[in-house]
Amino acid sequence: MTGTTLRRPRLITPGRPTALTPRPSRRGLLTGGLGMAALAGLTACGTDGSGPASASAGESDDAAWSFTDDRGKTVRLSRRPKRIAFLTDTVGAALWAAGLQPVAATDSGQDIVTAVHPAWSGVTKIYSADKGVRLEALAKARPDLLVDAVQPDGTLQVTAQLPEAGDIAPVLGLSTYLPIETVAGTADRLTRSLGSPLADTAARTGYTQASTALKTAVAANPTLRVGFVFGIDANTLGVMNPKTWAVLKTVRALGMRLVPVPGGSDNTYSQAVSWENVPSIPADLLVWAVSDPLPDNALWKRTPAVQAGQVWKPDLASWYAYSWANFSVLLDGLATHVHGARAGVGPRDAS
Repeated sequence: MTGTTLRRPRLITPGRPTALTPRPSRRGLLTGGLGMAALAGLTACGTDGSGPASASAGESDDAAWSFTDDRGKTVRLSRRPKRIAFLTDTVGAALWAAGLQPVAATDSGQDIVTAVHPAWSGVTKIYSADKGVRLEALAKARPDLLVDAVQPDGTLQVTAQLPEAGDIAPVLGLSTYLPIETVAGTADRLTRSLGSPLADTAARTGYTQASTALKTAVAANPTLRVGFVFGIDANTLGVMNPKTWAVLKTVRALGMRLVPVPGGSDNTYSQAVSWENVPSIPADLLVWAVSDPLPDNALWKRTPAVQAGQVWKPDLASWYAYSWANFSVLLDGLATHVHGARAGVGPRDAS
């Protein structure tokens, strides 16, 4: 089969999802969270939770508190906040997994929050399918700090569209467009800063071990090309952009060669590929992400990686639940599949 680059790419950005794209709709962007809490630009703390925190669990709640978020903006309060509200699914899942218990939170029904098994007792649900984040419910919960998701352009996901939320309480922004260890590390650090004990220290150890295993497997199979793909609709496949997705940034940093998205920028979600071009995707190993089920058509079966049996569909709780435990599953599985895969089975990349 003649190798080609992916032709006539149709680039999908987070703000312009296709009809059946597994990313949330525009309403979902205001409520559920973008699928992908980071440390870039945080001026005071380290990425692993070991840097100096603004306030530690041992400090008095009456002490002054501050935290610099992923926009580089610092929230300073005269005392440490106790009543926290999560405005998006992705931020909520990361912080809940870290051990922070909110007084109000969003669950848009996309199985992102449920992936980390939250305890809803005493928590006000502030999302409704018809209205998104409900300001009246948020205000009634009396939060003294809101946590929102930062989008690739640096704006806040919910409060950019609902600025009245910022009148209820100060807002911190956490990005989910950075590597997994940065997202989860920031969630840990904020949780500790707010005086809550971490809930996932063992999971973090498992994640570190899985990262090491994957790095070793990639180093032993350095020319293997990996494509993360998902179903957009009946006629179109999506190739995930390594410049955007948190998990792809993680595995690329571990040395993995990823199928590029030609022309994709930092806010391009994926490249849409028509089924007739799917067999030309230059991948030796395909990872089926986000959507269900696996394809069952002739063009998919003609794809070289599929013919070679080099396809894996990870059993993740959610592709948008950025926790140590959830993505340890992915890294462990990738290490196994990279170790057993044969490089060079896919088409050559003519670019």
